[in-house]
Amino acid sequence: MRELLLPKFNNNDEGCVLVDWAVEDGDEVFADEVVAEVETAKALEELVADVDGVLHRLVEVGAQCEFGRPVGLLFDSHQERDDYLANLASADVSTAPEDEDHDGGPEPILSDAARTLAQDHGIRSEQLRSLGKRVVKASDVQRLIDQGVMDQGAESAAAGAAGAAADAAAVVSLSTRQRAVAAVVSEAHRTIPAAFAAIAVDLTAFRATRGGAPYGLVELLVKAMAARHADFPLFFATPGADHTLVLASDANVGVTVDVGTGLFIPVLRDAARRPIGDLADDLMDFRVSALRQNFRGDAFADEAITLSLHNDPDIVLAAPIVHPGRTCVVTLCAERSEVALAEDGTPFTRPVTTVAVTYDHRFLNGRDAVRFLTAVKQDLESADAIARLAG
Repeated sequence: MRELLLPKFNNNDEGCVLVDWAVEDGDEVFADEVVAEVETAKALEELVADVDGVLHRLVEVGAQCEFGRPVGLLFDSHQERDDYLANLASADVSTAPEDEDHDGGPEPILSDAARTLAQDHGIRSEQLRSLGKRVVKASDVQRLIDQGVMDQGAESAAAGAAGAAADAAAVVSLSTRQRAVAAVVSEAHRTIPAAFAAIAVDLTAFRATRGGAPYGLVELLVKAMAARHADFPLFFATPGADHTLVLASDANVGVTVDVGTGLFIPVLRDAARRPIGDLADDLMDFRVSALRQNFRGDAFADEAITLSLHNDPDIVLAAPIVHPGRTCVVTLCAERSEVALAEDGTPFTRPVTTVAVTYDHRFLNGRDAVRFLTAVKQDLESADAIARLAG
């Protein structure tokens, strides 16, 4: 027997959601065959068997799974799996309390996941016995829940408290991708003491120098961030053990892409040295891949710093989370018009935006954040610097 382990698909997540099994429980699989599909906060990934065997699933579809933990077992034969299940059932029976003689039959044996699910939703013993199964899995309990089976006492209490309004209430389940995002967000808020700083950037020079150039503010900001890699290496680092940081050798910038199909953070590699036109082409390819949900497997690897785009109209400030595995995330907000005064006191309007950074205060301090933002601001506001970055 071999454990089907869940590999660590990227450094930013602690786990993922098992979206679908490609192989039925008890079926034969072959080495290098895709047996399941899982979803991290960034992408869908395929889980591949490393040896031939007979599959026994350990987790249900929709379960949160930890990297490095088994999600299934691969047996050498059907007989070996049958023997395993028989021994498992015998162990459950020997440790379970003595069955009581109910009208509906003996008490079924519940898996841990099934027991937790039944308790959370008020599923009664007689409802579990009505399934007619000796061993009840979480999927069996979920079927009862989907059919609207619930404890009558809880139903009466809910009806008395909520009245007719409860009948009209709608319940919406999160998508598997959003559940994966939720897991990352929860882990980030639990483990990362984040702080925030923002700076206004005058876009007059950018407007004047861009002309018909085939790039936009996003690409220019990526170049400006990457150009500061050597001066601010801790902003491009990965937290390690015992208060250490692993410095990135290249300025690989992850950029958020959300076109309505979920949040992705593909990576613009070696952004400091590559032409800005190439970065613009890559960003367009990323948007197409997000629409089609067909990113390459290496599109999310080796991220050193993140750029979160919040440039929808009228967005003036945004403070996203710092993903586990990063020390900061830079934010670009929408362009807007601002009234300013010339030296002689004459009012005029100018285009501005907000560039911000959310940072892990364990590794970066407020002074560092302000210095980094000021350096980026100077590059975005200088015609000479823009020409150098775009050249």
